[in-house]
Amino acid sequence: MRSTTLPVIATATFGMLLALPVSATVVTNCGPNLCYEYDDAQAAAAFYGLPSFAGDDAFFTPVVFEARSTDGVGLHTNTNTDFVDATWVFSRVYSVNPLNEIASILAFEEGDYEVNYAAGQVNADLYLRAFGLNAVEPTVVGTDSFGSLGNSGGIQSWSMLTFVNPSAALTQLANNLTVTIQNQLSAFTTDATAGSEVAWIEKKLVLQINTVVPVGTIIPVPAALWLFGSAFGLLSALRRRAT
Repeated sequence: MRSTTLPVIATATFGMLLALPVSATVVTNCGPNLCYEYDDAQAAAAFYGLPSFAGDDAFFTPVVFEARSTDGVGLHTNTNTDFVDATWVFSRVYSVNPLNEIASILAFEEGDYEVNYAAGQVNADLYLRAFGLNAVEPTVVGTDSFGSLGNSGGIQSWSMLTFVNPSAALTQLANNLTVTIQNQLSAFTTDATAGSEVAWIEKKLVLQINTVVPVGTIIPVPAALWLFGSAFGLLSALRRRAT
């Protein structure tokens, strides 16, 4: 049986994770069915930029989310491996109509990379998490990863995709969630042949799509495929708008 009672006491650890700095501004953006709340001064904004919205969809267009290693020295580190880790937090994602649940949350990401010699390497990891705020339950997690070792033969594209189904995974009503998107990028060079080794990987687009359904509605398996297609459809529309 689903719980509709808000918890009186949250765990101290989770409370600290959601704590906002005194100077933070909490922004709320509502579409026809979903509202998003987020801190516009959170550290991850330096990498993701601030989100844009189209209806119920939230998306990011990062311009400085990159890991790069050149001749054994990282862009952000002084080691062979340059490593970037950033987590964007939507402190609340909730349905406008409390009788509707968030059925699926899909994160699609893409970017490009290049490795110019045999020992170079780049990697990317994606972690999508949803935590219900109506009761304390385990976090729902989706993951994906990408990696490339060796000479890429020029600039190449990469993409990752994962999704979670809060309405199916949570016992509570899935109408009030915290959603986080964590990304890790790394690039490695050895400095064995100084003056010629480069490895880099960039994130170009992070796209998140949410769907809302009435309480008790069962989402069939093909719905996940529809979500996958809709991600690419919106991505194409955004590209056409940008040109």
